[in-house]
Amino acid sequence: MTWEKQESNSDFWNPEKENEELVGEVIEVRPGMYGNQYLIKKENGEEILTPSHKILQGRMTKVIVGNKVKHVFIKQDLPKIKGQNGVKLYDVFIDLVVEEKVA
Repeated sequence: MTWEKQESNSDFWNPEKENEELVGEVIEVRPGMYGNQYLIKKENGEEILTPSHKILQGRMTKVIVGNKVKHVFIKQDLPKIKGQNGVKLYDVFIDLVVEEKVA
């Protein structure tokens, strides 16, 4: 048997600095073991996959493929239980501008 390692053509967004942003168009929603992940295509063509953090997922419930979104990483809270990771907090914005057709 011959095995070929499979690579993804998208990067994974793992913000660490406050106010770090991810802006682009949602091109795919991927259901996973821990919830949905969203594939975002930035203006430069780069594709970024969001983490499946509960806070982020809760704010993405109205987002559909084709929406333009902006994610802003607010901060990471301290863990409530020693040895665990703190909760990452995000703001999510959906672009409500509707382009009008030129007659």
